[in-house]
Amino acid sequence: MTLAAQERLVGPWALEERIGGGGQAAVYRVRHAVLSRPAALKLVHPAIWADDGFRVRFRRECDALVGLEHPGIVPIIDAGEHEGRGYLVMALARGGSLDGRLARGPMAPREAADIVTAIAAALDAAHATGVLHRDVTPGNVLLDPAGPWLADFGIALRGDATALTDEGSLIGTAGYLAPEVISGARATPASDRYALAATAFRALTGEAPFRVDGLAGLLAAHAHHTPRRASDVRPDLPPGLDAVLADGLAKDPAHRPASAGALAEAIEAALAGTSAATRTLVRRPAPPRRRRLRRAVVVPVLVVVGLAAAGGGATALTLGLGGGEPTPPAAPAANPRVTLPETVPGPDGIGVRAVPAAAVDLPGGVAIPGAVTADVDAVRVTAFPGGWPAMGPVQERLESDDFVLEPLATDGRAIGLTARHFTIIDVLGQSERWALLVLSESGGDRAVLVRGTYEDAADYAAGLARARGGQVRAGG
Repeated sequence: MTLAAQERLVGPWALEERIGGGGQAAVYRVRHAVLSRPAALKLVHPAIWADDGFRVRFRRECDALVGLEHPGIVPIIDAGEHEGRGYLVMALARGGSLDGRLARGPMAPREAADIVTAIAAALDAAHATGVLHRDVTPGNVLLDPAGPWLADFGIALRGDATALTDEGSLIGTAGYLAPEVISGARATPASDRYALAATAFRALTGEAPFRVDGLAGLLAAHAHHTPRRASDVRPDLPPGLDAVLADGLAKDPAHRPASAGALAEAIEAALAGTSAATRTLVRRPAPPRRRRLRRAVVVPVLVVVGLAAAGGGATALTLGLGGGEPTPPAAPAANPRVTLPETVPGPDGIGVRAVPAAAVDLPGGVAIPGAVTADVDAVRVTAFPGGWPAMGPVQERLESDDFVLEPLATDGRAIGLTARHFTIIDVLGQSERWALLVLSESGGDRAVLVRGTYEDAADYAAGLARARGGQVRAGG
């Protein structure tokens, strides 16, 4: 279902199709109502826009992005406010995101290096003006025939940063966070370069530098473990590339390349098999170590991370210790005659494009025919045919994994179930939760699973129930 049929307008822009989104905003493919110019529009959620501080930061970030005129930074076309929601209009990347491209399979090393080089130049240009990105990931690298673009310079993330406490908060995407950020230090240009190195590793190998389960393990790996060698993951890569990426992923910021361009040059040299790979990594002298005083207390740790949204858009969401970096879903076959994938229900009543569900999308890898999934607004949503009887295997698996099923209600009406652990981690708001509900649709009942952390899953299910009204069936 597209938005074009509803003729929704945001300012002069007609919304055609939702292509991504996150906990702070939704991203749509739009077209100018008069000029018929296509673009991508990020529309901030009303609850986020209601915060006065966020609106100030949003406008400041828009001004900063307009000033970042660089061929490697996504062009900003328009910005404004419409019916109590801020919006930002960007050029539409005709090739989707790097994350979406990698979901279809490995890239040629030369192609990956070209993308890294272009993004490195954009990152250095931003750093030269004092702007940190803080979320360099494949999902925020957009592909276009004109060249790669670095997008999403932390507008939503910076809004989150001020809403969180200063102590015990992490801002960024879990699989690309620098060790010093994980430890609680402020992000710096070196932190962006670490994320770029992790992005380069994935672009060159098709995999992340660490293969671990769970978010806690992933953060620990970035903070303390040695990354895998790229040539072990992809044997056709030259061994010289291993040292280059290891330098980019150094735990100590002072041991990383002095610029993003230096990292890109070293990658280029390693692929060419020249000794320049070791010469271009110019390092700054390590600063003297300072003792950091920490209080010997346990504080809640709230992690703001990003996951790739269905359709290649960028997204941000709140996760805790129960999840990990998602496995990219299988992409549809590259056949223009293939029917578009099914949808999962969005919280605003609009269907969101989905792909066939993988084992990771269902509790314990329960196999359910016809299941499809998508990452939407801070959660992963999976839908499959059938009512509450079809949900039986899911409920059994959750209970066997020590989840406790409880009624889920909104506006005084029962709509389904939630599954949660009663542990100290859950009390701190860091564990994974599920919401289970069933929709009555014209083609029959459809079971829906919403996976997130803390209140994200329940909040999404409640929003879906309000949007669908009487279509949501309580039970279970």
